[in-house]
Amino acid sequence: MDDHLVINLRIADMRYPLRIKRSDEEVYRKAADEIDYKLVQYRNYFTGNESQSLKNTDYMAMTALQAVAEKVEWQLRTNSFESRIKELTQELDDYLKKQVK
Repeated sequence: MDDHLVINLRIADMRYPLRIKRSDEEVYRKAADEIDYKLVQYRNYFTGNESQSLKNTDYMAMTALQAVAEKVEWQLRTNSFESRIKELTQELDDYLKKQVK
């Protein structure tokens, strides 16, 4: 049995067919919903002006920038936590080695 399926996602009034793993369907659907939500937020907040009106690509770029910035922030936090966990693990190992002697 094939564990892949084709879904159609709508983002910015465009339909995108994607072949994904069945287990990832909810993730992709929620991601598309989140992108549309962010696009609406940016459209409402940044309307542009008469000399330079903003286009869908501008709003998509803002949405992509925000998503990647959030990802980078989480990666930096994760790296910080991993580093601290390694330090604490080493301290605990050192302490336990002293107790065994």
